[in-house]
Amino acid sequence: MQSIFSNALSRAVAKHIDLSVTRRETLSWLTLLIMQHGTICLWRLAAYVASMAQTDSVRRRFYRFFQFVRLDSTLAARVVVELLGLGGKPWVLAIDRTNWDFGKTTINILMISVTWNGMGIPLLWMLLPTAGNSHTSERTELLDRLRAAFPDLKIAALIGDREFIGDAWMAYLQRQNIPFILRLRENQHVLREGYAAMSIAAIARHLRIGERMIVKGCCRLGRHDETLFSPVRLVMMRLASGELLALACSGSARHALARYRQRWTIKTMFGNLKTKGFALEATHLTDPDKLCTLLALLAFAVALTVKTGVAMARLHPIPVKNHGRRARSLFALGLHTLRKIFVAASPDQIIAFLGQLLSPKLPVKPLLALAFR
Repeated sequence: MQSIFSNALSRAVAKHIDLSVTRRETLSWLTLLIMQHGTICLWRLAAYVASMAQTDSVRRRFYRFFQFVRLDSTLAARVVVELLGLGGKPWVLAIDRTNWDFGKTTINILMISVTWNGMGIPLLWMLLPTAGNSHTSERTELLDRLRAAFPDLKIAALIGDREFIGDAWMAYLQRQNIPFILRLRENQHVLREGYAAMSIAAIARHLRIGERMIVKGCCRLGRHDETLFSPVRLVMMRLASGELLALACSGSARHALARYRQRWTIKTMFGNLKTKGFALEATHLTDPDKLCTLLALLAFAVALTVKTGVAMARLHPIPVKNHGRRARSLFALGLHTLRKIFVAASPDQIIAFLGQLLSPKLPVKPLLALAFR
């Protein structure tokens, strides 16, 4: 089974990433084993490789892979875009950070994900040199790389939380005609025509739980005595917790609240990369280049897992519980299905399944031929 998967994924990767046959085989082994065993610990994964080589030899091969192979996130993004059939479609992007400490080293990752079938898929990332929030230059560099990799890119919206507010940043997005929906802090001041500068909290003080408002006309963030931000539209809503959700958007504010809900997909994606899926925080890698290579493998694994979950849900919809949420996520369903296929399906069934999984098509028909759910 490993050889079948290795050959199939190697062919898919070879279109976009220039690696030797041996390196592509190692990449395929790692991607498969990460999905099967839910860990990125190389010394553990080495024991599961279907090879007559000693475990120590396989482990050294894995270590050499990370030592000599550099998988840039733009290369990985091209593979992910082809696997999901995203070419030519407008993308909803989310930008956020995830960070953790390994000993005295802080690992701080700035990432852009794309929303696909209601799930977040890793698309592009950057290892930040220091702890804390990202800078405008780092965000713009990430988006410039994305636009260079996909010249015909159509962005439906870029969604971010309160960290991603700034005059230079928002001006950049408007110059590049990138629609955005960004959350504001309640103490953010707003200047409206005919009104004195007021805080978001003051403007929305009358809102009750569940109520929403769209501020009439364009506004500028800041005060008279400050460098004012680019003009934006504002929409606000009082959440069930009593907290105020205030959004700045570059276009129509009518659907901004509904679209902003998709920001949660990048949060669940980080959970899938970590505790709910592949235990990313267990890595002992701290070198930025090696971590970028690992993230590329995880991007492939997430894309393949979610794609399998979407296909399986087409055949057997996920039950909805009394609280209104699904019994399991598409990621969890895909992971369960993949692991079952790899241990219970015949070689012919696996070949038919991978033929569509590693193409832009959803593997619904091959899954239909499998008896298990």
